[in-house]
Amino acid sequence: MTPALQDLPETVRLTAPGGRRIAYCSYGDPAAPPVIVLHGTPGSRYEGVALRQTATDAGIRLIFPDRPGYGETDPVPGRGFHRWNDDFVTLLDHLGRERATLVAISGGGGYALSAAQSHPGRITKLILACAAVPGAPKEAYARRIPMVAWANRIVRWAPPVGRSMLAGTGIFKQIRNREPNLSGWPRADRLVMSTPEFRALSDLDTTEARRQGMDAAVADLAGYSRPLPAPLSTVSVPTVFLHGDADGNVPIEVARWAHAQIGGAELHTVPDGGHLFLMEDAEPLVRELT
Repeated sequence: MTPALQDLPETVRLTAPGGRRIAYCSYGDPAAPPVIVLHGTPGSRYEGVALRQTATDAGIRLIFPDRPGYGETDPVPGRGFHRWNDDFVTLLDHLGRERATLVAISGGGGYALSAAQSHPGRITKLILACAAVPGAPKEAYARRIPMVAWANRIVRWAPPVGRSMLAGTGIFKQIRNREPNLSGWPRADRLVMSTPEFRALSDLDTTEARRQGMDAAVADLAGYSRPLPAPLSTVSVPTVFLHGDADGNVPIEVARWAHAQIGGAELHTVPDGGHLFLMEDAEPLVRELT
């Protein structure tokens, strides 16, 4: 086990109105104002392990909750990114904060945008890092890695097959156990994904993400094919997009399209950055938080 995984942070468990359980982990300086960070798809509160040392060095505090249906957070009935809105309020109240910065990584983007539309008064700043955006036009995904594009199609067209694929079960078990084929990924992501540290963290994170099955992940991926109920132009909080210009999972064209919809939003690109640019260098995020 790598040193980063030998001492996992404590999992805090809350009881939301109605009796639902919400779980989260905290990383960095416990005395600093909390920043809420939404993990990717599939993912869990342990995604924050990758940023623990960065947060500690920068004197910031990152709160990573399990989204509904992932890890130890109970699911919310129905579909739609609004399902996390009440959890956001519950988490802020628990932390004793009226407002906080909200960060979304990859598949957390739709949930953060929905929360910003529903509770703008409780968000000081919205940061979307390599984030997917609901309803982005098909042409924005033209440069997506083919195997990622096919995986997303399978999830939408054949959800039972998609669940098995994401869980690595059935006919996908042998594929999961093979050495990963990284040839289609940008160089920056290949360098990250080939390290033992990343593989160990990825195994930890995805194992926890699958604790309740793959329904949450399937709902996430299917949801990005549809726009949010309200247009992006209704997002009124200060918004910053951080995106690698070589991202092959969520191409930067997605961020450019969404940036144009939100008045006053900023777009900062990471030259040659892939989808995992935060794993290689989290400084762009730290700058926005400090």
